[in-house]
Amino acid sequence: MEICKKIKFVKNFIFLLSTIFLTNFSYATTNFETIEKKTTSYLDFLLLKMENKLIQRASTLGPQAYATRVQYSSIGIEIEYDQDKNKILIDIHAIMDKRRYTKKKYKQKLSDCNVVRNLIFYRKTGYSLFRQKRISTYLSEDVMIKIFKEVFLSNLSLNEKEEIFLLDNMFVRVNVINPANKTELVCKGRVNDYELR
Repeated sequence: MEICKKIKFVKNFIFLLSTIFLTNFSYATTNFETIEKKTTSYLDFLLLKMENKLIQRASTLGPQAYATRVQYSSIGIEIEYDQDKNKILIDIHAIMDKRRYTKKKYKQKLSDCNVVRNLIFYRKTGYSLFRQKRISTYLSEDVMIKIFKEVFLSNLSLNEKEEIFLLDNMFVRVNVINPANKTELVCKGRVNDYELR
């Protein structure tokens, strides 16, 4: 009699385990199917693609053997869509090399902000090497728009009107931070403005 009770208990236990397993399996399948069927907005896809591309391109601001511009220890990039203002906001935080600028005193300039933006987006400084004067023929707004479309908007099946809309409503804010003297310089503007202010 006791053996029958043990067998019945084992059968019930096995049945309970198999029910739990099958229920969890079907629940997992249902969740996967639900996730698989979700759609991503084209804007989310665009922002993710841009953020990944910008993070990759930020490596152009790495240390140089012979310093021809400000040296940075790290670059942070954030992109968000402001639904209320219907604008895309790109924040770039460029932290200067603390060890270098503790020894060598340096105060950030507006050209530093622009060089950070230009190198990340266009892979060109836009400034002369020694005098740090803006060179209009080297990186004009037309050149910037052309490069931006080729790098960030190609293969996205956007028409010309959509590309212009994006460029008109995409803003960048560059924050150049000097940790040695604890100062910040912020400049902002449209992504393809000749100069950020």
